Amino acid sequence: MKSNKIFVLLTLLTLVACGKDDSGSGGGTGNVIVQNAAQEMAEATPGTYYGVLRPINFHSNGFIPYGAATFIVKDDLVQVSTTLDDDQPVIHRQTLHMGTRCPTLADDTNGDGFIDYDEAGRVVGAALMPLDGDLNSQSVGAEVYPKGRAMTYQKSASLAKINADLWKADEDPSDNVIKLAAGKGIGFEGRVVLVHGTAANSSFPSSLASYKGEPAHLSLPVVCGVLIKTN
Repeated sequence: MKSNKIFVLLTLLTLVACGKDDSGSGGGTGNVIVQNAAQEMAEATPGTYYGVLRPINFHSNGFIPYGAATFIVKDDLVQVSTTLDDDQPVIHRQTLHMGTRCPTLADDTNGDGFIDYDEAGRVVGAALMPLDGDLNSQSVGAEVYPKGRAMTYQKSASLAKINADLWKADEDPSDNVIKLAAGKGIGFEGRVVLVHGTAANSSFPSSLASYKGEPAHLSLPVVCGVLIKTN
């Protein structure tokens, strides 16, 4: 049974967790979203940034996961924690994205009843920070992600190191992880946290896109939330 705390937070922050969508539809391209988000991104300042992680594709295998993401900035220290309730015992790839809202079924462009990896990517935009084994670098600690069930994740990093890494040359422009212009620090408010991964025995349509052709259950978006600054 899910905790009462999760449901209370969900009730209070429903509109915020869904993100902002002034267009009223999911028709925008990923590139446009990334450009707009880059223009609006305010650099991180001390405080707490919080988002409820609400379900996407909740019908994929009968469970309905909920969770939370918290980013705390204190001087140069960045502390990140994520939790996920009622999830599956699989690896959960999780990333901070440039976009400003989470995908909904309105973004199911191929009409197969699922929000797949590509459809979610067009909404949340490119990734700024993989929430993996090392937050100080986009490449170090890659593919070291938490595993459910009742997933908990906690990592700390240096804000200066995060920014220095984001100002380096992009060694792989073909991937979905981007760099920032030199001198433009990372921002957390309004950014999107997206978590992937569900049970291997789930049944999916052949139309479901995945990351670099990996098994569909590993790429499937399961929860998403938009960070807001709470103090």
